[in-house]
Amino acid sequence: MKYILLLCLLMTGSHLIINAKQQSKSPLEVYTGKYQMTVNSQTGYIQIAIKNNELTQTALWSGEQNTLKHLSGDNFIMNLKEWSVKFNRDAKGNVISVLVMGHDLWTKVK
Repeated sequence: MKYILLLCLLMTGSHLIINAKQQSKSPLEVYTGKYQMTVNSQTGYIQIAIKNNELTQTALWSGEQNTLKHLSGDNFIMNLKEWSVKFNRDAKGNVISVLVMGHDLWTKVK
C-alpha cells in the first residue's frame, strides 16, 4: 500500500511539473524565428526573439536590435523607429511572415 501511495504522489508531482512548463510558455513564442527578404538578388535575414518578456528584432547583417511593442492582435510597433509591424498567419493560424512599414514582407524560414 505504501508503494502505491508513493507511486501516486510521484505521478501527480510529475504531472504538475509538466503543466507548469506548458503554462510558462509565452504567447509571444508564435512570432519567434528567422525571417528572410530578398531585394535585388540580395537576401537579408532578421531574427525575432523574446528578450525581457518583449519581442526583439535583430538585423542579422548588422546586429542592430529593436524592441517590438505590442499594440493588439498580431500588430506591433518598432520602438524608436515607430515602424508598423504586422505578423501574418496562414489558414491554420501559424505565423508565416511579417510586414514591416506596410511594404517590407519578411517570410518566416522553416
